[in-house]
Amino acid sequence: MYFFDSYNDSIANIPGTSIHIYSILMGLAILVVFFTSWFKMHRRNIPTRTLEWAVLIIVPVGLIGARLWFVLNNLQSMHSFLDVIAIWRGGIAIEGGVSFGLIVGLIIFYRASLKYKISMWVYLDCIIPNVLLGQAIGRWGNFFNQEVLGWNVGHPFAGLPSWINNHLHYPDEAIGIYRQPLFLYESIISLFGWVTLTFIVPKFGFWISKKPWKVAPEKFQPLWITEPIIKSDYYQPWKLVSKIYRYSRWKKTCWNQAYYDFEPERTMIKDAIIKPLKLHKITPDMKFNTKFLLKNKNFYQKTTHKLKFTQDATLLNNSYNPNHYRVTATGTAGSLYFAFYGMIRLIMEPFRDTRDIMMIGNVSTSMVVSALWIVLGITLVIFAQIIAKKKFRKKGWLYERQY
Repeated sequence: MYFFDSYNDSIANIPGTSIHIYSILMGLAILVVFFTSWFKMHRRNIPTRTLEWAVLIIVPVGLIGARLWFVLNNLQSMHSFLDVIAIWRGGIAIEGGVSFGLIVGLIIFYRASLKYKISMWVYLDCIIPNVLLGQAIGRWGNFFNQEVLGWNVGHPFAGLPSWINNHLHYPDEAIGIYRQPLFLYESIISLFGWVTLTFIVPKFGFWISKKPWKVAPEKFQPLWITEPIIKSDYYQPWKLVSKIYRYSRWKKTCWNQAYYDFEPERTMIKDAIIKPLKLHKITPDMKFNTKFLLKNKNFYQKTTHKLKFTQDATLLNNSYNPNHYRVTATGTAGSLYFAFYGMIRLIMEPFRDTRDIMMIGNVSTSMVVSALWIVLGITLVIFAQIIAKKKFRKKGWLYERQY
């Protein structure tokens, strides 16, 4: 990094070339998101062909959306059609990229879900959290462009190397300005968010649930009883680490047998028919009488009220989870992405320099979209964790387990 150590030099390009570092890091971020998503799908034996060709469509559409969002927020600087499409001059907004890419991705993977009988929630969990990992990388592109900075603190930041401190200012600013490195904060928080959604949220249900080895101790005899940690293990750390690792693997095996790989007997699932629930719109002058509504066959023909049908998959869920283990439902981790990232932007936005705030009129579009993402994320989490698994599941489809 000694190439970039001089205080007021521009660092947007690789020294001695016209290659933009920002574009390289954005390309790297896209590749990381793709390969991480591909790996997660491959591990779950989910066909990856859809992802492989979908990325060729989603990425260009996402770039168009990111550019369009920037253009709409900077109409005063757009004087010709060339100004609108000149993405090589810089100027894209992640809100537009994620929004456009998400819409196209939903269409593509919805078709794939029907073909392979894989819930859309599964695709959401396998792909969307990895966007945070891409954003963690992409934010460093903002550093090399010398943007996404906060207020001037007037002094270098202790603990940061000089090649970062010396460029915590906008290219047109004088020596002596040291702004808050918001790009660094967002990068670290995004990385933390990816770790949380990938490794913690999916296992959270197991942590608060009753354990298989307590429900059926005769079937799952705890390994720490048959192979306990003894005093001498503390003097031989490698043995201690080995036992802890075996305990962890044993717990995973128990959960696989108790939940993921559990197959109920036919007598248990023969009555697990997904029953339709009939919801009726009743006018105030009608007395709500469930038996009458169900028995009178001509009632619906005599009224103009529309019928809405949902399904009840409670019996299906109970058949495959008779011990009622608490699990993180499919789609919860992916849904949390919207709430998590919306909160990041909502918190960070007030600290941005005015030149980095996206505005339409006098309204910060980033604040508005961030608030909407939080609402969307919370809504999707509630729907995925509570409603969807009870009302919309189907036999033979892949969710967090195969049924």
